[in-house]
Amino acid sequence: MRWVELIAHEVDVISRVVRNLAPDQLALPVAACPGWTVQDLVVHVGEIERWVVHAVGTGELLNQPPTWPGEDLAGWYAAGGADLLLALDADAETPAATFVPDKTIGFWQRRQVHEHRVHRWDLEDALGTAEPIDPEVAADGVDEVATVFWPRQLRLGRAIEPAAGLRVVTTDVPGEWVFGQTPVATLSGPASDVLLTLMHRVDPDHPSLTWSGDEEHGRSVLALALAP
Repeated sequence: MRWVELIAHEVDVISRVVRNLAPDQLALPVAACPGWTVQDLVVHVGEIERWVVHAVGTGELLNQPPTWPGEDLAGWYAAGGADLLLALDADAETPAATFVPDKTIGFWQRRQVHEHRVHRWDLEDALGTAEPIDPEVAADGVDEVATVFWPRQLRLGRAIEPAAGLRVVTTDVPGEWVFGQTPVATLSGPASDVLLTLMHRVDPDHPSLTWSGDEEHGRSVLALALAP
């Protein structure tokens, strides 16, 4: 995928939304991030952008990202997004500090597409304007959860791999992944809704999703910390 172009699009969309926020909208709750307001969400994404820029530029991960100084949120966010695009506009094999075995800018290029797209959905959901994620982007997001985050959650002891697993299938683009060992249940649906369900944004009862097999056990797997 054209990762940097996709990030640029997401940064642009978020920037435009933030510029047009009314003061009272900054205090709206973000359902997917309990305890957060719209302002908290925007600050989080801006902090992550700066954290990644530091990781790419210095080869080290900060314990805490640079935070918002408390004024001109829209300008601060736009500046962070611009710096991120400059930092990631490089060959994917360029070395960079990361929190996974893949120590390249390519990891961040992919990761920041999904970081921004899912949080854009969070932002727009809080404002009542959320749209489905592009199927190919969403399917790659499911793959990232299954092949990067889920193994990391197991490795760090944040989850225990169930012997009876869950298969997830995307129906609008080809894709199939298993969480756990032998799958006893299958969850199928459009890639956007499958990803947002794995990320605990969309309810597994969503009408676009279909269950087969041991649904009760499948739901128990979904409830695990599949990603941070």
